[in-house]
Amino acid sequence: MASLRLYIWLFLNICFYTSGAEAKAPSRPVQPYHYGYSRIQETDQAWKCWKEGYRPPPATSNKIHEQGNGTVAEIERILRFDQSNTVLFLFSSNSDNQNLHTTFTVERNKLVRLSLDNAGLERLELALLGRENDCRLADLSVPRNRLRDLPTGVERLTALRKLDYSYNLLEEFKLDRLANAAGLKQLLLSHNRLERFVATEQVNLAALHKLDLSNNRLRALDASYWTMPQLETFHVDNNRHMTMIDGWTRAKFPLVKGFDPAGTNNWNQTWLKSVQ
Repeated sequence: MASLRLYIWLFLNICFYTSGAEAKAPSRPVQPYHYGYSRIQETDQAWKCWKEGYRPPPATSNKIHEQGNGTVAEIERILRFDQSNTVLFLFSSNSDNQNLHTTFTVERNKLVRLSLDNAGLERLELALLGRENDCRLADLSVPRNRLRDLPTGVERLTALRKLDYSYNLLEEFKLDRLANAAGLKQLLLSHNRLERFVATEQVNLAALHKLDLSNNRLRALDASYWTMPQLETFHVDNNRHMTMIDGWTRAKFPLVKGFDPAGTNNWNQTWLKSVQ
């Protein structure tokens, strides 16, 4: 009986100590993420198409700038801004955002420029009704995220001048999807996992002057369907299995003076001398 009382006493004390330790254990700290963002809102302007150099009238615009440290919930709140009257939204973070997981949906809006840099994005969507946004969004920049695909409906962004998907997880890019963005000037796709960059029909990007495909996994490129008479800056370095670009001639791309000056690719030297 004495040994039984001793066993019960020890059991109760162990349970009490364990529950007490659990109660006193510090909770895991909530990880803060540093951010900064700027937003310009239009307060009193009817819908209209974007024009080169567009700026909202000072009399009807409201500028907001904020920076600080926030939790995931606070970052998500910032990304749920009112798009219906926002002209410019620029979000960036210099935190290590590997544990930040967010999504973003472009809704009916007045956005001229949207930049979500290192925002933990895993999915980007377009939820547009009618034709209103076709002639508005000119700059879509989402670098340093975890995006694997272009959003469905990107073909509708006819006013695009800049598309920046650098430092993401793209494995394939179909240039045909930008055929309606005739005024596109910059297409930035460096530091992805691209194995295919293809066009299956003639794509006329008459205004494109910068194309960056560097630091990917491309083995082949075919420029036969590219019409880019203003192309001047073309980066394709650090695609180490590239040997040549089909359909590339000096006459077709007269402004490009060199696309791998450091010699990081395994070029066919005979072909390289013929095109540079």
